[in-house]
Formats: sequence, structure tokens, C-alpha cells
Amino acid sequence: MILIVCCSFLGCKTPSSNNNRTTTNNTTRVDKGEREFQEYLDRKKNEYIGKKIPAILVKTLKGKSYDLSKMEGKIVLLNFWFAACKPCITEISSFNELQDKYKSKNFVILSVGTDKKEVAQKVVDQKKMRYAIVADRKDIAEKMKVSTYPTSFLIDQKGIIQQVFIGSSDFDATHAYTEIKPHIEKLLKK
Repeated sequence: MILIVCCSFLGCKTPSSNNNRTTTNNTTRVDKGEREFQEYLDRKKNEYIGKKIPAILVKTLKGKSYDLSKMEGKIVLLNFWFAACKPCITEISSFNELQDKYKSKNFVILSVGTDKKEVAQKVVDQKKMRYAIVADRKDIAEKMKVSTYPTSFLIDQKGIIQQVFIGSSDFDATHAYTEIKPHIEKLLKK
């Protein structure tokens, strides 16, 4: 289980991920492991989709307070991250782009970090994060049962979780943007 979580966390790919797979026992185990892990992620996603976001109160590094249960009318991307998570850091540029593109359309990114404020602030400054950052809130990650990072919940204008994005499959900086953007567009049409 630790290997699977580490692979998801690191976004690693096994040498057998090419198209020339053999049918050795090792490859069969990898295929089975990948399939089982994807099934696990799908079950986790399905635990949330269609459910109301619980009451979560946060205060950003800039001092602004948010109550997720009172954000009706806004589309919210609730993201969980930490500084040592490479895929978490890689998706920052995508989130900056999403924030810039949709901020005038009642779209808000709340990025909940599990690091201490000083560590989170250093990342914010280095990476020029342009969206709301919350730090030192492992309790919220636990409340939302986040076990793989990054994890993001896309919440519609009625406070219902419409989509869950768990982990990262690669280190492409545009991956999060291209994966999340169509779901935001769909919600804007409602």
C-alpha cells in the first residue's frame, strides 16, 4: 500500500508503462496493482461527488476568512497540498491561470496547505501564487479524508461537490489546467 501511495504521490511511472508490455508475472502484478489503485481512486471520488461540502471555516495567509457552507453562487476549487509535494508545486501555474481566467465569473480557488505558515508563505512568494492560500490546516485534510496529494474538490454554485481530482499522473505544468477547465466551463453554463 505504501508503494502505491508513493507512486501516486510522486507521479512515478513504472518501466512497464510502455506499449511493449510482456506477460511476465512482474508485469501482471504491476497491471493488477495499477488497476486496483485506479479502482481505489474511483471509489474515493465517488464518496464525495454529489454531496454537499461540509462546513469548513478557513482564514487565508492574507487574513481573509471563508466559510465554504456560505459560498453559494460561487464555483470553488478546494485544493489540498504541501510544499514537498512536487506535483502540488507543479500545478501552481495551472491554478494561477485558472484563477486569472475565471475570477470575474465567481470562481474561487482555496488552496489548503498542511505546512506551517512560514513554509507556505515561502512557497507563495517563490511561486507567485495568485489565489487564496490557507496554511497549517491538516485538520481540514483529515476532515475531508485526503490521503493523496494533490487533491482538489470542484464545488458548484449550490455547494455540491461535482468533481474530485486526486493525485497527479505526470509533471506537466498544464495538466491540472486542461483537466479542470472543462468542468468549470460546464458549471458556468448551469
